[in-house]
Amino acid sequence: MRKKSLYPLILFVYLSCKKEEVIVINPAAITTIELNIDQVVNDSTIVLKWSKFTGNNFRKYQLVRSATYFKNGQFGSFIEPVDSSNDVNHLSFNETNMPLARDIYYYLYAINDSMRIQAGAQVYYQRPNSLIYGIPTDVLIDKQQQKLYVTEEKKITIADYTSGRQINSKEFQSSIGFCSLASFNGSNELYVPANDGWLQILDAATLQLKDRIYVAGYGIGSVTAVNGKLYVSSSDMTQGIYSNCIKVYDRATKNLVGRTGYWDRTRLLPLEGTAVEMIDLTLNQIPVSLFYYQFSPGGIPLSKKEDSYHGDYPMDGSIVRSFPDGSRFITSSSGTIFNKSLVFERYVKQYGNYSDFAFNADGSIIYAAAEPQKKIDVVTYPSTTTVSSYPTAFYPYKIFRDGNILVCVSKANLNQQMSYIFIEKINL
Repeated sequence: MRKKSLYPLILFVYLSCKKEEVIVINPAAITTIELNIDQVVNDSTIVLKWSKFTGNNFRKYQLVRSATYFKNGQFGSFIEPVDSSNDVNHLSFNETNMPLARDIYYYLYAINDSMRIQAGAQVYYQRPNSLIYGIPTDVLIDKQQQKLYVTEEKKITIADYTSGRQINSKEFQSSIGFCSLASFNGSNELYVPANDGWLQILDAATLQLKDRIYVAGYGIGSVTAVNGKLYVSSSDMTQGIYSNCIKVYDRATKNLVGRTGYWDRTRLLPLEGTAVEMIDLTLNQIPVSLFYYQFSPGGIPLSKKEDSYHGDYPMDGSIVRSFPDGSRFITSSSGTIFNKSLVFERYVKQYGNYSDFAFNADGSIIYAAAEPQKKIDVVTYPSTTTVSSYPTAFYPYKIFRDGNILVCVSKANLNQQMSYIFIEKINL
């Protein structure tokens, strides 16, 4: 993040005295003191130290903190004094009351008898494991561990959705596709398709590399794990242009057990409650195409089918969810619903601007995240009647139902690419 001086922005600072005094900022002040982070005790405790001011007419040091965070129920940028001393030999400050903010700036001023700044210095601290800040591309949920995996172009961040805190992150050299979570030999794993042709297998808790499979091609659209098999949407066209790019690997042996497909680098989605049935949507084709596949428990392709509409209805590989019984699925901001025979059924709302969907246990209620309106609509199915809605504090991006709670991953900004990302929880 680009670091900017806030000297012109701080117009006055209220001193902690009985009488309110106003400090006049002199933008032309010559820096004759240095401010540094002397020690990082932990992620929320640091020791700041500075050099002694050697000029004339010293009156006090004033230390100011600037950060963006929650305060009194509001999320915004706050500038506030954190330390002040009339002793010219007071040269350090222990920050033990750090806000939960990602980017924190400290500004130190030496002030004279006329309440003018004689010198100034600044230092920047990026607090680890605080707020998530980035451009999300997808979110996975592990309900058993109560964790969320927020993916970006080249990064994955794990957050605890009970506390809302970031707990781990990992950056990648290549951009990554749609990931998948599964358990293997009693261990939770995260499967990360990278656009260098490798499928990385990570420990889901530590994000440490456990193993990897070379899938070939120049990119991987997605991976999904079912019954110990890894279904990978590759760009390996050695068996025909665009066709047979879905490659199935045995997780234990890493051997290739089957191939199928119509297109390369697609978004694969298993249909819940089925043996091994899934659909995929193209990610690099306009209009979006839709396909269906059935596999044996061992990962052998049994049948495949493509839709007959070829763009008649809106579809989106980044917005797609299976109904709980796997008989149908929903996609696009319109909530386009198809059955697993790839027959269009209805819209939730044709121009709904929805960003994601979740369901109750039997699929009779659809929760639809209306991102621009900062709300989640409650829609009955099959009537597609909106019966109520839940407001959100921020713009809902992805939603999940965990028991009687809706877990909502929201963005602070709707139209900006980079955004703070928050976890909101709604009691149903």
